[in-house]
Amino acid sequence: MHIIKNIQNFLLDQDYYIDIFNNFIHVYDYQELITLTDKLIELKLKEFKLIIEGKELSISNMDNKEILIKGVLDSLRFVR
Repeated sequence: MHIIKNIQNFLLDQDYYIDIFNNFIHVYDYQELITLTDKLIELKLKEFKLIIEGKELSISNMDNKEILIKGVLDSLRFVR
């Protein structure tokens, strides 16, 4: 998806990164998709759970380590 950011991630040895756009959220290096509804998506990352709430949420693109979520984003929470 983002070749330059993937290279930066490799070089800087980041565990994960999250990009937030107007109607998209891109997460690199998630471990598991826990919950998927049109109003709630939960992702497990190495040290916390990412909870995304909104409207019309859907997965636009998905890889074994990357996910691109589309929809109206209302809130993001990090739960340890």
